[in-house]
Amino acid sequence: MDILFWVVVLVAAALIALVIVSRSAARSTLDPTSVSIDPALATEVRKLYASNEKVQAIKALRAATGLGLADAVRIADKMAGAGKPGATAGSSPGARTGSAARADSISPGDELEIRDLIAEGRKIDAIRTVRRLTGMDLQEATSYVESL
Repeated sequence: MDILFWVVVLVAAALIALVIVSRSAARSTLDPTSVSIDPALATEVRKLYASNEKVQAIKALRAATGLGLADAVRIADKMAGAGKPGATAGSSPGARTGSAARADSISPGDELEIRDLIAEGRKIDAIRTVRRLTGMDLQEATSYVESL
């Protein structure tokens, strides 16, 4: 009877280990910098966040992009912050004084678009996009793009 007990315990431990390993293997290995976020999805995520439905916002982002939980939470938080008043480059007179302040005005969705352009070898288009979004001069925009 004693041996039978230990056999059952070992089998149970093996099954538990198998479940843990399979769950960790099922986690997303998607690179969050390679994900393009549709503007409609970004708007939906911001609206859900604004209405205090953060879990739904993260679920929507994960369903549409295949991101892992940690990456989806981080991106959703940034998206929600980008939609707040005062987050745009021209929102206050002092906001345009530094390129860092203007770089903050780039939403996560726009940043992903810029990263996609860089990955495609379209650095000039990426710089143009940064200048259009932020009002940076050529040198500031080039520096920003090269820092990504």
